[in-house]
Amino acid sequence: MLRWLLLGGLLLGLGTGLSKGWIELRWGRLLADLGLPYVVDPGDLRDCPPPSSSAKQAR
Repeated sequence: MLRWLLLGGLLLGLGTGLSKGWIELRWGRLLADLGLPYVVDPGDLRDCPPPSSSAKQAR
């Protein structure tokens, strides 16, 4: 019973945080981290993953 109460509280807290903007999901980054294909909106730069750097670029 206590497990269900804690799970319900967690889901309620996540739902409240998402609706009030305390938690922000960046779906493009999440899907890139999971290795799933997705289409990035070129106009929305905050949704793009950071560019990868190499040792040659760092010199």
